[in-house]
Amino acid sequence: MVPESRPMSHSVGTITTFVMPHMQNVLGDLFGGELMALVDQAAAVAAIRHAGGPAVTASIDRVDFRERIRVGSLVTCEATVDFVGNSSMDITVEVYAEQVSTGERRHTHTAHVVFVAIDPAGKPQRVPRLVPETDEQRARYARAEAHRKNSRTR
Repeated sequence: MVPESRPMSHSVGTITTFVMPHMQNVLGDLFGGELMALVDQAAAVAAIRHAGGPAVTASIDRVDFRERIRVGSLVTCEATVDFVGNSSMDITVEVYAEQVSTGERRHTHTAHVVFVAIDPAGKPQRVPRLVPETDEQRARYARAEAHRKNSRTR
């Protein structure tokens, strides 16, 4: 049985992979579609963990491509559930690239994704309420709530 609420710290998803040559674009950087797949996977982990069951991508609201990621980098996508509706979950994914030989780590991308929890019949299903525990989490929750309200008025 899914609990009535979950703390934000429960619903985190992390994916890490080494950027290989088959993942590159014509410039020798990580291809944007490959990055989008990693972002979606990390968000899926966070959403499924929070929902306690299946969840699917409803939208990829925004991806900010800040820096290129070279082949040979270690890429980590860290996803956090920042706000929930009845069945939907607003998730932020922060992307970091690390030069393995030096340990230098850079924040390269940010994405905002919405997932929806589904029942066995494929219909939207209620998710647990989200409980922020720290000041940083409360700020993320407030930003996500404002973003959701702004998205509805567009």
